[in-house]
Amino acid sequence: MKTEISFETIMQDEPPALEFVHSQFHKGPITGLDVCLRKQLIVTCEAKTINIWNYATKQLEISWQSGAGEEAAAVAFHPSGFHLVVAFGDKIQFMNVLSNTIKDYLQVPLK
Repeated sequence: MKTEISFETIMQDEPPALEFVHSQFHKGPITGLDVCLRKQLIVTCEAKTINIWNYATKQLEISWQSGAGEEAAAVAFHPSGFHLVVAFGDKIQFMNVLSNTIKDYLQVPLK
């Protein structure tokens, strides 16, 4: 017996768990994603935006816009959820996650 399951069939049966992540808050493809180990947070990045989501409530917690000419390629959470590492084309940037914003802490230039 041979059964075929198509992508459309799966989508109709149960929606994907992270459907809320790609929404009106990202204008382009998501280039990086990480999950915090100790908090219910997910961080996503696209070329100009870094978003921190609460996956339990499916709410956007913090949104941060990068400067002109900077495009984020990857992002990673510290296990505590208080720090981020963001990789840009010419630098790696360490950031602190505050209650309602993200602040730069240290920049390491790359060649």
